[in-house]
Amino acid sequence: MSNKNKQINEGLFDAADKFVAAFFKGLERNTANQIIKKAETAKLPPEAIKLMKDIEDRGEELKRIVKSLQK
Repeated sequence: MSNKNKQINEGLFDAADKFVAAFFKGLERNTANQIIKKAETAKLPPEAIKLMKDIEDRGEELKRIVKSLQK
């Protein structure tokens, strides 16, 4: 396989990988949002709901830190 074809294939795989990662990240976030909404509907105490949201935010913060370390 020529270098040009190899670069194109690598570019396609990279784009597909980013798409799949974004897709699953969206599913993950949507699931977390649904759980928080159900907790609100179930009238969980406000401090419990705040904690759930804080945990979600901290998880996103941790992912950003880890991603920056991988560069």
